[in-house]
Amino acid sequence: MTPRAPVIALYGSSFPVWLFAALAGLVMALVLREVLIATGLSRHLPAPAVFHLSTAVLSGVGLYVLWIGGYQ
Repeated sequence: MTPRAPVIALYGSSFPVWLFAALAGLVMALVLREVLIATGLSRHLPAPAVFHLSTAVLSGVGLYVLWIGGYQ
């Protein structure tokens, strides 16, 4: 897999991919939060704020690494 530039050209401007990865990570964490609330598993989390923050960071970093083509 060839590494890509960490920039997205959008409407004539260049935006860093980490910005979109961070927003996608936030959305993924919010979706996971709603799923955990709907299934009743959220009340078993010892530190929900830390859990949701770490899922947002982990998914954002994971998407960023997938986009740029992995760690080199």
